[in-house]
Amino acid sequence: MPDDFITALENLLRIAPVGWLIAACEGLRALPPTATTDFVLERMPATNNADLSFRMNLVARMASERMSWEALGWTIHTTGDAYYRWQAEQRIELLWSGPSPANQIPARRIDQSLYDLIAKAEHEIILVTFAAAKIDRLKNALLKAAERGVQIRLILEFAQSSEGQLSYDALNAFPASLITAAEVFHWPVERRERNQSGRPGKLHAKLAIVDSTILVSSANLTDDAFSRNFEVGLMVNNPALLMTTKRYLESLISDGTLCHF
Repeated sequence: MPDDFITALENLLRIAPVGWLIAACEGLRALPPTATTDFVLERMPATNNADLSFRMNLVARMASERMSWEALGWTIHTTGDAYYRWQAEQRIELLWSGPSPANQIPARRIDQSLYDLIAKAEHEIILVTFAAAKIDRLKNALLKAAERGVQIRLILEFAQSSEGQLSYDALNAFPASLITAAEVFHWPVERRERNQSGRPGKLHAKLAIVDSTILVSSANLTDDAFSRNFEVGLMVNNPALLMTTKRYLESLISDGTLCHF
C-alpha cells in the first residue's frame, strides 16, 4: 500500500474508539462496491469527534481509488486488530524512591515493584547492579524464587575490578546459598578501558529482567537507594525491547566481556 494511505490509516486507528471502529468496519463490508464516497461517509457511525470524522473521511477518499468498500472494511478491521494487540503489549510505568511529591503523583516505588516481580517470577531473573548492601528482603525473595526453580543471574561489580571505585563487593550482599544457586558474572578489569587518570570503567548499570518485564532505574540494590535516595526508574513490558536487552547481555557473556565468577 502507498505510504500516504498507511499513514492515514494509522492516524485513524490512534484515536478511533474500538466500538466505533467495529461498527464502521461492519458498515463498510455491507456497502455495495458502486457506492460513492459521500454515500459511504454518511453511513459511518455517528460521532461528535471532528478529528475522527476528518481522519475517516481521508481514509475513505484514499481507499476509493484503490479497493472496494468491503476490502476497506476488512483492511481497517485486520490492521486495527494487529494495532490493538501490539498496543496491549506495550506498557511503561514510572517508578520512584525517596521523597514523595507534594501532589501525590501515583507512581509505584522501585523496591516494591521489584519485590512484586520477583515474587511472581516463573522462569528467570537477571539483576545488574553496581552496588548491593543491606537487602534482606530482596535476598529472601530471591531465595524463594530459586526454590521454585527460577533461573537467577547476577551481574555485579567487584571492588577489585573497579580498583577501589567500589569499596564493597556487591557479591557480599548475597548469602552463599543464593550464590551457589545463581549464575554470577563480573567484568574483569583487563577487559575495561581506562580514562586519562588510569582508572578503569565501572560496571555502573542498574537493570532487572524478570520473565517478560524490564526494570531500568538509577537505583543500586541497596537500602539507601530503596528507602532514602531520590531515584527514578521505568518498568517496561515490550517483547522487542526484552529480546534486544537479553541479546545484548548474552553477547557480552559469549564474547568474554562478562565472565563467570
